[in-house]
Parts: sequence; C-alpha cells; structure tokens
Amino acid sequence: MLDRKLLLTTSILAGVVALAVAPVSALAQDTASTAKAPPADTEVEALVVTGSRIKRTEYTSASPIQVITSEQSTLQGLVDTGDILQRSSAASGSFQSNNLLTGYVITGGENISSVSLRGLGANRTLVLLNGRRLAPAGQGGTVGPVDLNVLPSSIIDRTEILKDGASSIYGSDAVAGVVNIMTKKDFDGVELNVYGSVPTRGEGETYRISGTAGKVFDKGYINLTADYNEQKALKVKDRKYTSCAEDYRFDAVTGDRVDFIDPKTGHYKCYNAVNNAWQAADLFGGIFQYDPTLANAPPGGYPAAGLNTRGFLPQWVRAARAGQPATYPYANYDNAAYQNSDAISPIKRGTIYLTGSYDITPNVEAYTELLLNRRKSSGASIMYLFETVSGDNYTNQTQGVAAGLQAGGASGDAIPLILLPHFQRETIDYGRIVGGLRGTINGAGFLNNWDWDVYGQYGKSDAKYTSDFIYQDRVFATTGPSAPTATTGCDQSVITISGGACMDINYFDPNVLAGNLSPAQRAFLIGQETGTTKYTQYSFEGSISGDLFTLPAGPVGAAFGATYRKDKLDDTPGYNAQNANYWGYSTAGRTAGSDDVKEIYGELAIPVFKDLPMVEKLDLSLSGRYTDYKSYGSDETYKVGLNWQLSSAFRIRSAYGTSFRAPALYELYLADQTSFFNGIDPCRRWGESTNTKLQTNCAAAGIPDDYVESSTPQVSTGGGVGRLKAETSKATTFGVIWTPSFVDLSLALDYFEIEVNNEVANFGAGNILNACYGGNTYPNDFCTLFNRDPVSHDVTIINDNYLNVASQKNRGLDFNSRYQHEFTVGKLTIDGQFTWQFEDVTNLLEGGEPDDHNGETTEPDFTGVINTRFDHDDWTVNWAVDMYGKASDTELIDGGDIHSSTRYNKNLYSKQYTEFTAYHSLTVRKKFDNLSIQAGVLNLFDELPPAQSAGQFRVGVSALNAYDLRGRRFVFEINKRW
Repeated sequence: MLDRKLLLTTSILAGVVALAVAPVSALAQDTASTAKAPPADTEVEALVVTGSRIKRTEYTSASPIQVITSEQSTLQGLVDTGDILQRSSAASGSFQSNNLLTGYVITGGENISSVSLRGLGANRTLVLLNGRRLAPAGQGGTVGPVDLNVLPSSIIDRTEILKDGASSIYGSDAVAGVVNIMTKKDFDGVELNVYGSVPTRGEGETYRISGTAGKVFDKGYINLTADYNEQKALKVKDRKYTSCAEDYRFDAVTGDRVDFIDPKTGHYKCYNAVNNAWQAADLFGGIFQYDPTLANAPPGGYPAAGLNTRGFLPQWVRAARAGQPATYPYANYDNAAYQNSDAISPIKRGTIYLTGSYDITPNVEAYTELLLNRRKSSGASIMYLFETVSGDNYTNQTQGVAAGLQAGGASGDAIPLILLPHFQRETIDYGRIVGGLRGTINGAGFLNNWDWDVYGQYGKSDAKYTSDFIYQDRVFATTGPSAPTATTGCDQSVITISGGACMDINYFDPNVLAGNLSPAQRAFLIGQETGTTKYTQYSFEGSISGDLFTLPAGPVGAAFGATYRKDKLDDTPGYNAQNANYWGYSTAGRTAGSDDVKEIYGELAIPVFKDLPMVEKLDLSLSGRYTDYKSYGSDETYKVGLNWQLSSAFRIRSAYGTSFRAPALYELYLADQTSFFNGIDPCRRWGESTNTKLQTNCAAAGIPDDYVESSTPQVSTGGGVGRLKAETSKATTFGVIWTPSFVDLSLALDYFEIEVNNEVANFGAGNILNACYGGNTYPNDFCTLFNRDPVSHDVTIINDNYLNVASQKNRGLDFNSRYQHEFTVGKLTIDGQFTWQFEDVTNLLEGGEPDDHNGETTEPDFTGVINTRFDHDDWTVNWAVDMYGKASDTELIDGGDIHSSTRYNKNLYSKQYTEFTAYHSLTVRKKFDNLSIQAGVLNLFDELPPAQSAGQFRVGVSALNAYDLRGRRFVFEINKRW
C-alpha cells in the first residue's frame, strides 16, 4: 500500500508541477530547442534522428525517444558513461553489468559496463556511436555486448535513446531499443576539465582529467580529446553495511530481531563465509574448529553441544550445528580475504579520440573518426577450497582427524573449509577507425538535393586477462586415499595436467585451515595464468536519402541503403583453463568463430493528410530490411509508424514493428565452458516426495528411493552453431503528447509492449534435470543432456548449451514531462522521466509455466528521475532525484517470507524486499568568461542501500543492482577554455 501511495503521489506531482520533457522535444538536435512545436509556417531545420534515416524535424518521430545531453549529465555530477545510461528510466529498472559484480560470471567478462533496456539484456540493446555500430569489447569467451568503458563522457555531446525495436532501421540487436551516442564536433580552441568525486566515508573515489583541442577551418575542422578516468576500489570492509552479512531475520510471531550476538564483537553475528574449520563427510553435522585449550571459549563457556566430540577429537570444538542454536555465535564466518574483497572494483581508463572533416568540393565532404582506449581493471574476491579428504589419506591420519572420526563411528572422510584470496586483472586495448564520404547531389533529375553517405569502419578489442586458480589435479592428488603402506598423502600419478612434483598438504593443520599457506604450499596449490581475447569487426555501408515526390500533404521522404559487416571472435584461455584444471572455478576451451552479414533496407515517410478537422497533420512511416547471415540464413523485418497531430496541443503516435537478433558469436561458438551445479538433484530422497511423476521416473532410472548425492556435478556450456535460429520480436508503442499553449509545458505518455520469440539462452541445469524427471514421459529429450554414474547414481555432468527457448514479454508505460518558466530573477526548468513496468514474463518451454520477473529486487516495477534546474545569470543550481520503487522476491521463494530455521529452531520472517528508495543530489555551477566551476553533493541525505535478509542478491546486508554503495560524496568539476 505504501508503494502505491508513493507512485500515485509521484504521478500527481509530475502532473501538477509539470515535471518533464515531451519526447517530441527529446529528439536529436544540434542546438537547444524550445518546448513548443513551431507554427506550421515556420521553417525548422531537418535532422537525422535516432530511429530514422530520413531527415525530419525534432517533432515528427513516430517512436518515443529520450535525449540525455552532456549538460544534463554534468549538472547531475556524473562522468561515467555506463552510470549515465544505466540510470536512465528505460534502463534503471533492469539488472545491469558493471564493476559492482566482482567474482560473478558476467557476459563480456569482469568489469564490463553495458546497458540493458527494458530488462531484455544487453545483447538486445543496440549501441551506436554517431549512428554507426560499435564493436564489442571485453575478455573471455562470452564477449558480445558493447562495453561502455571505451566511451568517456568527455567526448559525448548527447545520447539519444530510442525506446522501441528498430531492426528494420539498424539491423540485428535493436530489439529492446537503440542507444545512439553522439560526440562533440566543430570545437574551436582548447579546453581542460578536472573532476573529482570523494565519498565522505572515504574510499571509492573517482577522478577524471580530460583535454580537448580543436580547430575549425574554412573547409572543415579537426578535434582531439584525451581523457583519463580512475575509479578507486571500495573494499567490503570499507562500509559497515557491506562488511557484515548478518542474517537480518525476525521472529515470525513477535517481529523481534533474532540474530545472534557475536561474543567476539558484541554486535550481530556475520555470516560472510564459513571457513577455518572442517566438516565430517558423514554422521557429524556442523563444523569443527581448532581450539585445544578452549582459549576461544565465549563468555559462559562452550555449550555442551559443541564439546560432545572432545572424547575422540580432543583438539576440536563443534560449531554451527543445525538444531543447536547455541553453537552458532562462535563459529568462524569471517576472514581477512573476505573483508579485502572488492565491493566496487578499481578501473583505470585512458582514451584518445580524434574526429574531423574536410570539404573536398562544395558538395562532397570527407570525414573520419579515430578512437583508442585502454582499460586496466582488477578485482579482489575469494575462492573456496572444500574438497573431501579421504579417511585413508596418510596426511589425514597423521593429523588425527580421520582416526577421531572413525573412533566416533564415521568413515573418517572430512572436508576442510579453507578461504583464500582471489585476484584477477585485465588489460583491454580497444581501437576504432571510421572513414567516409558524404554529400549532396545537385543537378541529377529527381535525385537533386538528395544526401548520400558512404563509409567503412574497423573496430578491434584486444584483451589480456590474468587470474588466480587452484590446481584441480594437485588437489585431487593430495586428498585421495593412500596405500596402506604409504608414507605420503600425495599421489604423483594424479598430477597429469599441471605437472610438477608432489607435496603433502596437511589440510587440517590450523595454519592451512586459516588460509595461511606457506610460500611452498601456495606455489603448489595456487596458480596464475593469462588468457587472450580478440574481437574484430569491420563494415561498409552506403545510403542515400531525399524527397521522392510531393503529395498534397507534403513531400514523400525516402532512404535506401546497403551494408556488409563481418565479426570475428578468438578467445584463448590459459593452458589449465583449457584442460579444465581449475578447482571450483569455471573453465573453458578456445572459442573461435566468425560471421558475416549482407543487408539492404529502405524507408518511406509519407504525409497522408493535413489541415483537416482533427487532423492538423497525419504522417505514415514505413521501413523494411532484408538480412542474410552466413551463420543461419535470412530474415526480413519491417516497421509501421503513425504520427497524428490533432491540433497544436495534442498529438497521438503509434508504431508497430518486427525485429530480430542474430545469435552472438559466443552463443554460436563458445567452447566447453564448465562450472558447477549449485542446485539439488530432483531425485534426492524421491521416496519421500509426493510428486508421483517424479517417483515413477526416478524409480525407472534405477535410483534408490533414499538416494542422496555425494558429489557436485559439472555444468558444461557450449555454443549452438548449426542449431540456433535468430530471435524474432514484435514491438508496439502508443503515445499521447500534450503541449498546451497557455503554459510552457510538455507531457508525453507512451505504452510499450515487446515480445521476443526463439530467445537464445541457456535452459539451466536445474531446469534440465527437472524437465527430465518431472515430464509426462521418461526418458525424454532432456534426459540426454546429462550423465549419471551407474554406481553412485550421482549426476556427473550437465550439458547446458545455448538453445532457442520459448519467449519473453515486456510491457509498461513511460511518462516524460517538462516544465519551463521565466521569472524576473531567472529560469526554472523541471524535467522528469518515469517508467512503470507491468510485466516481464519469460517462458522457457512452450506451454510451460511462465516466470514473471517484474517487481523482483533486481527489477523494480517503477523507476524515475526528476531534475529541477534554476538558472540566474551565470549561476546554475540543479537538484536531481533518482527513484526506485519497492520490489520483492517473496514470490520467488517457496513458502513466502516465513520459513522454519534449524539455526534458530523457530519460524523466522525474512526481509525479501527493497523499499522505495530515492537519492537526492545537489550541484551549483558558476560560469566566468572562459571558466566554469561546479561543486555539489551526491546522495545528499546519505541514503543507505536497502537491507535484505540472507539468501538475497546482496553484499553484506546491502541489496545490489542500482543502489548506491558509496554513500554521500562531494563532487567538483573545473572547466577552463582558451
């Protein structure tokens, strides 16, 4: 109820004070525009805007477009291109990839910054630079999305976001929309810019210095920009709300907080990662911690449940036992490696950007662009080592662990829980060059005054990535059973990949359990190797546009063109990665492949009626494209748009179109990427299940009714070349625009609906197992995608290759507004962009149960931004508010918010939602003759990230995604021109 009231209040506020900018005033433009449509007899310069290749005025687009100018971003205190785009209303309600995801497996590799519109994924958002495609950048076998790290904001003039599908205009990938980044040009002089962002709590600073030099000649111009940007790391330990992963749970009856108090700190217990302990493989639950003299006993001593194994394991106490709440507070759940992990990873970026043009003749212009970028980034995280050590291993026996367990009636097998620091770093060099000719045709009959453009471009990403890993063969060699007469715990014959001499590892030595490995032990167990990734793209395109003929309502505009593009990906991981010799980490083989495409397209803008009752102007736009991919074949797409100007104040627009996305190179050619299944085997203890289908099918597979898995299966992901089809989509938009004459106000309301079919995705390891054993027939096709060991019955490997699943549907409402008023003391401008998402449904199986992600904590169903600006002479004050609606994961989890807990022995309430969150920012700018100084505060009220209970997508107790981990920070920017 609170969330609805907030949304309603926001809507009323937006209407009453008229926050906003109508999309009609948000089209691409070379100079600042007024908020009013010009009179019919006023000449307005025609421009090429995103979503069309036909010149038109800024008020004639049939599709909703939002423009983010460099001026707006500067006044918001933002300088990171990815941050700017991810905070737009069309993107802020979706999960985004950035440097807050250290340690996660991300499409495109560590620290990539991409943009996903409408929750449909970065691969379904086309990113252009000056109307031309950008080659992807990143590292690893899944390079595919455009990495916004290659584009510093200092070169950007404005960004146009087309918020519906546009494959008929731009080709593949324009499913959710198009982001067209337009750079600065025609700059004459020298400019130096310095920026800083410093959190009040320290750490996580951002600095930038950039310089631009340009010269405008009679026949052209040349501009050169150099930019250096550095994002400092924010460690987990640097903020209270990230350093401690409290349970954050409450009594289901009283609502009181139930978290245990840690006797070492006097604060709530942190459950960051259990470590510095070991587990018995059978019989004895909980963990065992080294404490021979009970020196670490908490006040009041250890509970009896922690000491009941001292008779046969005298050096160890037992902690974290299910059903024994008193054993949890003193369990080891924190570690220096965890605290030194990155909550925000450090990134250094350097860029050189050159652009220029020269008039060869009065009607022919040569132009060029050169972009060179280097990103150096890294990440500190943790890696776990928890391999079962055999009770028959010589080293286990000498430590007394196996003997003690066997004396207590167990097998002697034990699992050390060792937490180790993990480091990775990457260096990515990116280059792009464009060269072309454009001009206007004169004296050629009906082609007179037509514009033409021919260009070629080449882009390349060259990456080196280095990462720590644990040698799998050496772990297996040191944990397996030893011969009865052996005097070593290491089996040399098992070290078949990494090579080298065996070394005994006493995994139950207190120093080893604590992660304090000796240099020799570290060199034996932990390796570091480098992989390389190269992605190249080149393309050629020619287009022509102009007026075909004139109808009573006006001239018919047309555009035609053809393009050729070739992409090539080659990722070569290190030797041990290619040979699957990483313990506990994803590995991959060499991924190499290429694809090319040939396309032709056409577009018409037809004025149908004008100057009629209720029809001041009615325009029809048509576009179509034929595409032929080498990898899968051909496709046709089209789009129809209608622009109906009812009067000077009201306009209706609507568009319907089809789009497609060709499978990315990594989706076609990814080689043997392996990871580990973190789910539960559906046949575990199937005799206790109430699902008759499951019981029948598991029994038919020969699996015992009391089966419990004893090992973790690997998940293998590969490309689908030869099997994958292109994704297809349909997009519908309908909008109403109001620009009244009695006030300087523009309001636009647009409904959008996008449906994607044949979506390329991984079906999911858990879904494969469930579809096999939960199906009406057994065995079925899903049962061929994994292997079971005939003796242990454990699943050994699951093949989760890319395939075409069923569909995804996304629909919602955009509301944009703009209000301006001139006072005697200055000018007030209030802009607002808001998005309500009604549905984001994915259906993996035709006829299966749909999964609606709308309103989940990584996808709030409401987001918005308000900018209030006041200009007085040379002073500008800007107040920005970024808003995220309440979101909840309750429907994702069986049982809702209340679950029984063996840790506390009671029913507990978990906070599985994020409340409405708003971040306020205030900046003040003063302009002098050739100097401007800006200062301000971001996150003015120091709003903390929403807290969530254990089990959510979080760091510490803080929800991840769009929420601010840095806290309040001061920003400054100095700009000097000569």
